[in-house]
Amino acid sequence: MPPTPTAAPTAIPTPMPGLTPTAETPAVWIDPELPAAFRDSLELPGAFVATQNRERADYQVTWQAADAGGADWVYALAAPFATLTDEVSFQSLRAVWKGKAAEPFNGAELMMTVETAAAFRWLWGDFDPESVRIVPAEDLVDLAWARRPGWVIVPFEELTPRLKVIQVDGLSPLDPELDLRRYPLTAVIGVTAGEGNPSAGADLLVQWVGNRRPEHIARVFMTGTTAMVRHMALRMEEEGVLYPAAKIGSLLSSADVTHISNEVAFYSNCPPAKPLRGSLRFCTSPLYVQVLEAVGADVIELTGNHLLDWGAEAISETLKLYESEGFRVYGGGWTMESARQALKMEINGNQLAFIGCNPSGPEAVWVSVDHPGAASCDYDWMEAQIRDLRQAGYLPIVTIQHIEVYDYKPTSAQRVISERMAQAGAVLISGSQSHYPQGFAFVGDALVHYGLGNTFFDQMDFGSSRGFLDRSVFYEGRLISTEVFTIRLEDYAQPRLMTPEERAALLETVFTESGW
Repeated sequence: MPPTPTAAPTAIPTPMPGLTPTAETPAVWIDPELPAAFRDSLELPGAFVATQNRERADYQVTWQAADAGGADWVYALAAPFATLTDEVSFQSLRAVWKGKAAEPFNGAELMMTVETAAAFRWLWGDFDPESVRIVPAEDLVDLAWARRPGWVIVPFEELTPRLKVIQVDGLSPLDPELDLRRYPLTAVIGVTAGEGNPSAGADLLVQWVGNRRPEHIARVFMTGTTAMVRHMALRMEEEGVLYPAAKIGSLLSSADVTHISNEVAFYSNCPPAKPLRGSLRFCTSPLYVQVLEAVGADVIELTGNHLLDWGAEAISETLKLYESEGFRVYGGGWTMESARQALKMEINGNQLAFIGCNPSGPEAVWVSVDHPGAASCDYDWMEAQIRDLRQAGYLPIVTIQHIEVYDYKPTSAQRVISERMAQAGAVLISGSQSHYPQGFAFVGDALVHYGLGNTFFDQMDFGSSRGFLDRSVFYEGRLISTEVFTIRLEDYAQPRLMTPEERAALLETVFTESGW
């Protein structure tokens, strides 16, 4: 979104404080190589007039030293979403700019627009034309995918979900707490006063914001299956209730909104934890709600197929517990009407809406006139709701409790339904059912993750012990990026972040199974 002045320009030119009135209004030259988003939005205060003659200008608006003050223009190093690399060094990036070989680029070109190249010429000097390729903005993403891994540098506000943001020396522009003075992909637009002109004039001109306003960033964590039962519940009794959250709790808490799909009911009369039961009839001690609090959960999805295992009394107790603890719910509820409604919220100016349903049953878990439960799926109704939400300015996040399959690839039903939801206007579609990490797809710019796998569940076999945590980043009314974290279960109860080797192996497999 283009930057906007913090104050409206004066309609009638008048001398401003700090400027000595002269026979001529001070003239300002605006560098034509500055980003168009900046130039198009720039309105000079009434005491100034624009000029195309740089030599005769009293003030020049152009790239400045980082400590000069002005508008920060932030860029991101990115690659196709299906890229294994998470981080590069600034030294390697600078080497490629100068035409030198460096890992992990391996001779690949660094692509950007002519405007972006102008900013980095100011920062880093001239580039090697054999290493840096100038590309029209509309072609960047497609070329990056065609040359995968294709490396691009783009302005922060032009990020798209189809690109993966690559950290530089461990720093990412997706982090709201980023120190821009340490981040090497930050340029500054400022004002230089010509000889004999008061510096106060330059101070008056610098009334702009940059292209990245951290207070407008919203981060949402989507997670997989949670069911704190069997072996996990036994370990919690032995090691402490918060044992499952110990290694990923702080990460999940880092988002503005953390989603949990808890598939079982909290029930005061739940039997003691046992690692094995004769039937798959699950419930959870109300004490275990502390895990949800420890990971910063905000939104609880109620599409799980075990919610009614212990009847209406258990699900009723669960809904009351969520309400008393301040959790917001969707995808289920007391009545069909409440279960189907989207959960709306506004986070840092971004309007988000969660909507979900359960098509797989069992029928007894669906909400009815007799008891609370999960929302069954009416896809025509959901499509209409999604369109209405988009028209009202909301970004719909859709989650569906499909039939479970232990496979990286989705079923044909998952594909068809996800495409329908994306075409209706959903920006993020996530499969809630999966005990197995599944692949990804894009429908336009909408990201589909068919199944994240387990988050808090006790399955220790090779496939089901691995899973994803997806942190999606919204900025000024758009989904701009999704960061994919990979986890592995230990001791039947405690997920941890994968090692780099484990992560690379899982991502390579899942990206391949996704057709990438």
